[in-house]
Amino acid sequence: MKLSRLLKTIFMMDFLSGLMIAIKEVFKPKKTINYPFEKGKISPRFRGEHALRRYPNGEERCIACKLCEAVCPAQAITIESSERADGSRKTTRYDIDMMKCIYCGLCEEACPVDAIVTMMFVKKYLKEKPLALSALA
Repeated sequence: MKLSRLLKTIFMMDFLSGLMIAIKEVFKPKKTINYPFEKGKISPRFRGEHALRRYPNGEERCIACKLCEAVCPAQAITIESSERADGSRKTTRYDIDMMKCIYCGLCEEACPVDAIVTMMFVKKYLKEKPLALSALA
């Protein structure tokens, strides 16, 4: 055994260097957050979640043209439509699978009536009551 290796073993240099790294980490700022009470930073590139707009009278803007469904590269949008009494189409089911969505914004650009938009939703989790508790109150 070499003399340098023998001295490292006697004085536990590897152990002490590891201990010094651990001590340095204790005094660094923490990287975790307390999620429901603290929110993380939102990336400036985040576009937001999808939302369907309505006319002021409460009617949906979507005319069931299915352009957004056709242009979606992830095939995350599903639209079902029916015909109204006046012959125009209306949307009976409009689903976006948010797990498939890649937030590219192509559906927003393809919509001829600006029915689908992406917007930032700010949820105040701490001020809302859970549904089960609010029903009892």
